[in-house]
This record gives sequence, C-alpha cells and structure tokens, in this order.
Amino acid sequence: MPEDWHPAVAIVQTRMTSSRLPGKVMKPLAGAPLIRRMIERVQRIAELDRVVVALAEGSAHDPVIGALDGLDVMIVRGSEDDVLARYAVAARTTAARTVMRVTSDCPLLDPEVSATILRAYTDAGPSGIRYARTSANSGYPHGFDTEVFDAAALFEAEAKASDRFDREHVTPYIRNRPDVFPAVIVDSKPDRRNWRITVDTETDYRLTCAIYDALYPTNPHFGYAEIVALFEARPDLRAVAEQTSTPVHAATR
Repeated sequence: MPEDWHPAVAIVQTRMTSSRLPGKVMKPLAGAPLIRRMIERVQRIAELDRVVVALAEGSAHDPVIGALDGLDVMIVRGSEDDVLARYAVAARTTAARTVMRVTSDCPLLDPEVSATILRAYTDAGPSGIRYARTSANSGYPHGFDTEVFDAAALFEAEAKASDRFDREHVTPYIRNRPDVFPAVIVDSKPDRRNWRITVDTETDYRLTCAIYDALYPTNPHFGYAEIVALFEARPDLRAVAEQTSTPVHAATR
C-alpha cells in the first residue's frame, strides 16, 4: 500500500467569515484557538488514517494555518461557497476511500462518539451501506454531529448536485437519496438532542468556554460523560444549552 494512501480521512471544513460569529474558529479556548482544540479532539478518533482541514481559499482565512502549526494535520484549500467541491478536493488529495465529515465549530465533539459512527459504517459496509451519521432528530447533543460516507458517494454528489444548498452543506444530496446511498442512523438514549453545545453565536461560545474552564484543566480528554456530569452539577450551564437549542446551526463552511 502506498505511503500516501489514507483510506479513512476526517475532513474538517472551516473558514473565518461566519455570518453569526465572524472569526469564531480563532477565538481563544483553554489557551489556544478554538480550531486547534477541535482538531486535537478529532485526532483522537480511533481508526482514522488522516485528518484534513478543508480551508476556504483567500487571505481572510490564512490565520487558521498558523493556529494549526505543529499539529499532524493536512490543510487543503478550496472554494469558500462550494463546500462540496472543497471536500472533494480534500478527498482526492488524500486518496480517501472513507470520508468522515465534522465541522470546526464543534470543539466539544466526543472522539468516542465519532468513532462509533465510523464503526457503524464499517461494520455495515458488507450490507451495502454507504452513509452513516448521528441522528439529526434525537440522541446526541448538537455539537457531536458526525457523518461518514464512501468517497465515491462524495464524488457523485460533486458531479451531480446543482442546488446551492446541496453544495454549501456537502451531504444533503447523499442523505436525501437513501435509495442510492443506503444509510445507518445512530441514535442514543437518553435523548439529549435539546442540548446545544456547538458554537454559532456568542452565547454558544461563552457556554463552551465555561465547559472547558470547568473540565479541561484536570482532564484535557474530557468527553460526553464528563459534560453530562458537569451539567448535573451545574444546572445553570445545562439551562443555557437547552435555551439555545433552537436549530439555528449553519455549519462552518
């Protein structure tokens, strides 16, 4: 197998020009830019062969490069608005066979949850499954969202998707065609989908900082269980997560 062959690749889309919270990926989080803390978590996902940051083209986004200095991560540049094409470039650059999609505004992502989605996809592969994801309607909190699909599905979407929404959000073309791309959806109990622990707004960011301040100093590898325990001890934080759970999330492009 060639040294540069990476069959399972996590592609993390990012940009600096978020409409709700510009520059959010560079905001400080536990002594480092948010994007760096997020990538550190992605690197702990089991059975990945490579982590790639799919960064928008243009000088406005260049600060992200410095924020990732020293991390074992590849940076691939592509269209800011056509995120589907940017993903396809990243997949081709790494010769990916399996693609994991996560977004850079999820610095509380749990590596074990994402690994569960990858295993669900891999285990179901012989049955023809081409797409796996956390449930969008129940189960894990907003901020743990993970999708896994075969690179061939990505390239087919790139070639055929014409709707602007499909190209901006990468996977709607795939997930809306279950007859072509059979899927497995991973749910979780208890249902905590009403928790919002991603970063779209200033309120989201302040909550994320509070969670990191409480957990990161003594356990940088904290995960879902530790967040649940924190929310049980700090109902004020849980209340913020629940109050902001209205689905306003538009993934960082």
